[in-house]
Amino acid sequence: MVSPKKITQIIIDIGFLSQKQVDRAINEQLSRPRSIKRVLQELGYITGDEFQFSLLPQLGIIPTPISVSAVPTGLVEKIPAEFAREHHIAPLKTEGDTAVLVTDEALNYLIFDNLPTLLNIQSPLQLDITTTESFENYLKLAYSIDKQDFTPLLAKMDKGYSGELTSESAGAMLEEAEESLQAPVTQLATAIIADASRRRSSDIHLEPLEERFRVRYRIDGVLHEMVSPPRNLQGPLIARFKLMGGMDLAEKRHPQDGRIMINIAGRPIDLRVSSLPGIYGESVVMRILDKTSMLLSMDKLGFLSDDQKKWEELLRYSGGIVLVTGPTGSGKTTTLYTSLSALNTTDRKIMTVEEPVEYQIEGINQTQVRPEIQLSFSTVLRSFLRQAPDVILVGEIRDFETADIALRAALTGHLVFSTLHTNDATSAPTRLVDLGTEPFLVASSLQGAMAQRLVRVLCPACKTPDEPTEEEIQQLRIKPGEEVKICRPNGCPECNHSGFRGRRGIYEIFTMNDELRQMVLRKEASSKLRTVARSYGMRTMGEDGIIKVKMGITTLDEVRSITSVE
Repeated sequence: MVSPKKITQIIIDIGFLSQKQVDRAINEQLSRPRSIKRVLQELGYITGDEFQFSLLPQLGIIPTPISVSAVPTGLVEKIPAEFAREHHIAPLKTEGDTAVLVTDEALNYLIFDNLPTLLNIQSPLQLDITTTESFENYLKLAYSIDKQDFTPLLAKMDKGYSGELTSESAGAMLEEAEESLQAPVTQLATAIIADASRRRSSDIHLEPLEERFRVRYRIDGVLHEMVSPPRNLQGPLIARFKLMGGMDLAEKRHPQDGRIMINIAGRPIDLRVSSLPGIYGESVVMRILDKTSMLLSMDKLGFLSDDQKKWEELLRYSGGIVLVTGPTGSGKTTTLYTSLSALNTTDRKIMTVEEPVEYQIEGINQTQVRPEIQLSFSTVLRSFLRQAPDVILVGEIRDFETADIALRAALTGHLVFSTLHTNDATSAPTRLVDLGTEPFLVASSLQGAMAQRLVRVLCPACKTPDEPTEEEIQQLRIKPGEEVKICRPNGCPECNHSGFRGRRGIYEIFTMNDELRQMVLRKEASSKLRTVARSYGMRTMGEDGIIKVKMGITTLDEVRSITSVE
């Protein structure tokens, strides 16, 4: 590769740009990031694309078509799609510690020294150049999904939409909204929901930016940018979603929550809607509540056989509390709903208190928390005990009062399930004590805790078997002669060229015994609990992930990205 500094000097030496012009353009580009070509055009230093044809021969650069078998997913996630398209720079591969980027724009060599700052990448960088056609094709491949073509629908839109709804009264506001939100906007809103659902998205993000209106879907935990509507449709489209969610159109200064229930092609789709005011307008996030994913069979959760037996054993208790821990989006709700469904028989009374009720299960009494009328977790839970339930689900334990009532309910013969925010399973008893509950209550009531995370699963249609590297042999602790099925992501239409399709849990199941209960009573540190639990056979999430890498289910990078490999 020709040195970027040498290329910059050649550009100056041949008189294409002066040093002063280069310095000014780079400063402008850093002050308000946009492509260097655009900056040069705005400053009047270049016009059109004629420079590209005259520059390349003089710079000694020969564009080479891109040849790649797999997209570097980890690197792609560090470079936003909008940056790649605006600057004509995309991640191509890694060579050792070096991240290799590709461009079809020779002027990008001028800002090579600024790329680490612009991309927030610490590793060494290399910039290769390719043809425009090859770059565009690679961009579609690297940044996932084939975009839903909303162009014909957008062409119907009235360019006169201002996106402003200014009526003062609520009644007039609704009438004005219905008039302004004509069929095309309604169709576009429905099309976005249908498209996101078809692509297995977990949520839809509508985000007003300074100069455009962005729509993104989260698929398998990763955000992907879609073809976005023009900026002048921002107001009407967001108003349409707020209207569908039963939210106040006139209120734009405060966050709001709503719910959309819609039927598309005979399939009911349930969305939880959240709006948030920002400096460029309201942003809206819609979480798609996938009812099919909430009711899996136990063997579809991704447990290894011995962990599944441990978890099913915890479900057999007639009393005590069982906790599921992990951050938001780690699959806790799916695990709990699946477990409740397994327990949902006619001889058991099951009651839940949730915020919100994400999925209604037939045969289960479910109550939603409503803070505005002082209907809290603790208030509902206290009332539950007078309803003689067998099994209770508390959506989340977040304060002393809820924890205390839940533990006392568990102590008096109820099987209680709940979630708790801790990094690992063995921190659960310590966290309960930190909330102010008595150690004897925790030691007596807690039957077990499970920590979990979600890793992306290699696409079964295109994953490629491979031999582990020396580094992987050490990190995966592969023994001589051990049979493993290491696979790499490849990319195909089935997985939208990402190499991954779906997610699966990795787990850490901590079950109490007499020794551990005595340690909780003595308020021993969670690190000591962890050591003893492991001596009794507890497998950590990292170790669970390693086994699933060896089975060809996921990759080592996926496991390392969400948990430590111990």
